[in-house]
Order: sequence, then C-alpha cells, then structure tokens
Amino acid sequence: MLVDIHTNLCWYPDHLSDEFVEFALAAKKAKMRLSPDVYFAGAEVPSRNAFDSTPDTLFDATKRCDKVVVFGLKAPFCGIDVPQRLIAEFVKQHADRFIGWCSVDPNDADCVVQLVYNVEELGLRGLKVAPIYQNFDPQNPKHIPLFKKAEELDIPVIWHQGTSFVRPGPLKYANPIQLEDIAVACPRLRMIIAHMGHPWEDECVVLIRKHPNLYADVSALHYRPLRHYQAFMTALEYGVEHKLLFGSDFPSATPDQVIAGLWKVNEIVKGTNLPTFPEEAIHNIIYENWKPFMRVDEGGGR
Repeated sequence: MLVDIHTNLCWYPDHLSDEFVEFALAAKKAKMRLSPDVYFAGAEVPSRNAFDSTPDTLFDATKRCDKVVVFGLKAPFCGIDVPQRLIAEFVKQHADRFIGWCSVDPNDADCVVQLVYNVEELGLRGLKVAPIYQNFDPQNPKHIPLFKKAEELDIPVIWHQGTSFVRPGPLKYANPIQLEDIAVACPRLRMIIAHMGHPWEDECVVLIRKHPNLYADVSALHYRPLRHYQAFMTALEYGVEHKLLFGSDFPSATPDQVIAGLWKVNEIVKGTNLPTFPEEAIHNIIYENWKPFMRVDEGGGR
C-alpha cells in the first residue's frame, strides 16, 4: 500500500505571494541541475512552475497512491496563506484517497480555537506547522498549549523543521533539535519531521531515536544525492531507518519521481568500498513504515 504522507494544495496568485514564487522557482531550478526527478509544470507563465498544486494536478500526480495526506500552510509571514476550508472541501470530494490535515499559525492568539474548529468542524485530521515559514520559536513555552491540544485531540503533527528558500524565514528556528521540549512535554503526540530536517539530518536522526512517537519523512531529499546518501546511512547506523516515512512534497516532486530517486540512493557510492543502504529498507520506506504511525480513521491500519 502506497501512502504519501506529505503533499500540498495551493497555487499562485490565490495563496502564494510574488516573492514566494520567485524564490521557489529559483530553488526548483537548482534542484533540477542535479536530479531529473523534480516536478516542473512546464507552464508558459514562470510563476506557475514554482509551487502550483491545483486540485487537478495533485489528483493526477498522486493517482498511483492508495492514500494521500494533503494540507495547505497558513504562513502569511512568508507569503503562503491557504484557506483551511479549501483543504476540507477537496478531501470531502475525494475521501476515498485523500486525508486532509490542517494548518494554523502558532502566533495567532486564537490558534488553539482554530485547531479545534479545523478538526471538529471541518473534519481535518492532522496539523502542519513550519517555524521557518511562520516565524515562531518552537522552544518558547507559550506554544506548548497548541501541541497539548493536538495531543488531546489525538491528531498527528508534521513539522517543516529544516531550511528553506524563503528569504525572511529565520534559520534560528529551523533545527530539528528545537522540537525536543515539545516531544518531552507531549509524549503521546505523534510528530513527523519533514525532509529529515535537512541539512540537519543528523540532528533529526538522533532526535527520532530518543522519542518513540517522533518520525521523519524523506520528501525533498533525493535532489541532493550526497546528502541523501549520508542521511539514510546515518539513520541506518542509529537504527531508525524504520521511522522514515514516504512523502513527495508535491509539487516539489511527484510520488513516482520520489520513488525513482529513493532507488538511486546508492548510485553516489557505486564503484567504491563505501557501504550501501539496504534495498529492503528502501522498500519499507515506500510501502511499510507508515503502518505503526497512522490510525485507522486516518487511512492507516490500526
């Protein structure tokens, strides 16, 4: 069963600012220098090639997936603002395959109220946050009530905890290690560190090793072959390769492109004496590792 744990629904100019798409397009072109497995819409209008994920393109790109988690980030600080009702209406139309997670801005005074509404009224079943996009400090205790509420609601949280191309985004809030206080305060809260927290993959690995309910997804890694190999080998050496979850981060890449990229992880060391990442572990990342994380009502198996 193929479960994509990480896709986006948003498009320019309705949900993305001019500055955001400018930086997004430049970052996409940089990735394409090293990997062919990058989604490029091929639109005549350059901005449409940056980070556009419309209902039709998302539906088509993920057609081989059995289940797909989709969200739209609420981060006006850096030029992304997706109405949460849009996500709810999309997944209602495609409930056989799509699972909607919400996003709230932790800086909003009523963020806890927003979370409850998104879950209990809109029917969304997870939370997406991103300190570098939303300009909030995960180590500030004032944010703990939001994540205690997510724990109480028994919904998972996915974090963009890693670098980004956005110019105003504060890197000081982006290291995965900053999530440890929340993991300790909310031990039952299931969390995913997106992109293995790149370029702090080592910090991500040692963190998910310590905390049973903390996982990572592998989206947006294969574009950089050396970092990709090093991240996976670090996970193997620390014994947490089973906690790596499959995600595409569409429209960064399609699920098919990510799968192709995952199977190329060992090409960087071909012809050397360096160890290789096991093929069985790659298979499990794509098809198996989601099972302990997802609940039945989230499209999972428990």
